[in-house]
Amino acid sequence: MCDTFTIICCLFFVSYPLLLSILYEGYNRIYDFKYSELCDDFAFISSFYLVLKLPIKISCLLVLIPFVLSLTKKRYFSSSAILIMSIITFYNIYSGMIILEYILYLLLFYFFKNKSIYIIMINKIILYVLFFMNKVSCINLLLFIILYIIICVFYKKASGVLNYKEEVRKILEEKDVRVSLFKITHEIKNPITVCKGYLDMIDLNDKDKSMKYIDIINDEINHVLVLLEDFLSINKIKIEKDIMDINLLLEEVTDNFIPLLKNKKIKKNFNISKDELYIEADYNRISQVIINVLKNSIESIGENGCINLWVEEHERFLKIYIEDNGSGMSKEQLEQIKKPFFTTKEKGTGLGVFLSNQIIEAHNGSITYISKENIGTKTIIKLPKN
Repeated sequence: MCDTFTIICCLFFVSYPLLLSILYEGYNRIYDFKYSELCDDFAFISSFYLVLKLPIKISCLLVLIPFVLSLTKKRYFSSSAILIMSIITFYNIYSGMIILEYILYLLLFYFFKNKSIYIIMINKIILYVLFFMNKVSCINLLLFIILYIIICVFYKKASGVLNYKEEVRKILEEKDVRVSLFKITHEIKNPITVCKGYLDMIDLNDKDKSMKYIDIINDEINHVLVLLEDFLSINKIKIEKDIMDINLLLEEVTDNFIPLLKNKKIKKNFNISKDELYIEADYNRISQVIINVLKNSIESIGENGCINLWVEEHERFLKIYIEDNGSGMSKEQLEQIKKPFFTTKEKGTGLGVFLSNQIIEAHNGSITYISKENIGTKTIIKLPKN
């Protein structure tokens, strides 16, 4: 009974430092702290030291656990230390056979890798029975097998979970980088395209008209600089609210689109009041949203279409309506329109609507899309006044 109890107690002796090592590694990975692999070496050697405190017939069995786990974790310093100390400790029992035994373990590990922990266990039991013939307790052997499998499988599974979490974290970091790159590409492309369009339209013989285009190009370049500053903070939409006239903003944005609308023969009905309508918002960010919606409407219409824009003022909020008679969207497309990377365009990135939604939500507002295929789309931007 005493031997059986001793074997059961070995679960604590062997697994305690290994469990602490796993918990410590998991804690460091969860909170992104630096984890030193020397902790693994300390855990394996500590486990080996505690095993040596057990009776010799039990310790020569259980010493295999920290040795095999140190090999599977590729901690060759601790596995080498355990190998050398095992040979010194058990040489009086096994004599020269202990050296051959560990050489056999290393060969089994090299050729069988993941399955080696079970093959080595079987080999150890056979050798153990041969050396202790009539002194072997079947109960003790059975408990050893159970203990060995529990500790090894638990440790490997726990390490696998930690590695899986590490891989997921790396994938998410890569995804964040990709999203940021897509955001930069999409948002910077719009003002650069506008600049290129107006540069092509500049006529050096008509200085007055050219100066007007230069002012627009200057505004677009400033807009690009604002975007670049924002993208320094990955995946964070920053807004700087200030008192602004929404009607003035709409007038300035729509004026920039007039030459493009004329070129594509798209009719406009921009019902923007000359009266001042003040709200607390980020001027550049709201401009970014309006530009994106108008751009999408123009691309949806193609030619010979119509775009309507008007504002409704309420007591605590206002609504900006932008309506077109373009190709529209199906019910399925409408359900996914706010998801990142979803696009109905052949060369679209699928981030324009996603970013616009983020900006308006940062203002405690909302964007609603009402659309039908081959009829058109109505975009409703709701913003609080303060």
